[in-house]
Amino acid sequence: MDFLTSDSFVTIVSVVGSAVGLFLAVGRRIDRVEEGLGARIDRVEEGLGERIDRVEGRIDRVEESLGERIDRLEQDLGARIDRVEGRLGKRIDRIEDRLKELGEQIGELKTAVSVLDAKLDERSVPQRLAVQELPADYSVGDEPESG
Repeated sequence: MDFLTSDSFVTIVSVVGSAVGLFLAVGRRIDRVEEGLGARIDRVEEGLGERIDRVEGRIDRVEESLGERIDRLEQDLGARIDRVEGRLGKRIDRIEDRLKELGEQIGELKTAVSVLDAKLDERSVPQRLAVQELPADYSVGDEPESG
C-alpha cells in the first residue's frame, strides 16, 4: 500500500484524472460547438433554400413573361410577313401586267418595223426606167418637126 500513498501514484492519478477531465470537457465543448455549428448550418441552409425558392419563382415569372413576349413577337412578325407577302404579290401582279403590255407593244413595234423594212426593200430595189416619148417624127438634127 505504500504504492497507493506514494507521490508518484498520486501524481499519476492526478495527471490521469486531469486528462480525463480535460478530455470530457473538450468533448462537451466539441459537442456544443458541433450543435451550434449544426444549428447555424441549418439556418443558413434554410435561408439559402428560401432565397433559392424566391429566385426560382422570379425565374419562372421571367420565363413566363419571355414566353408571352416571344408569342406576341411571333404573332406580330407573322402578321407583318403576311402583309409584306400580300403587297409583294400585288406588286408582282402589277409587274406581270406591265410585262404583258410591254410584250404586246414590242410585238406591235416588230410588226411596224417589218412593214417599214418591206417598204424600204421595195423602194431600194432597182426599177426599170420607162421613158415614154411622144410620137413625133425626128428630122436629121434630132429636133422634132412640130411641137
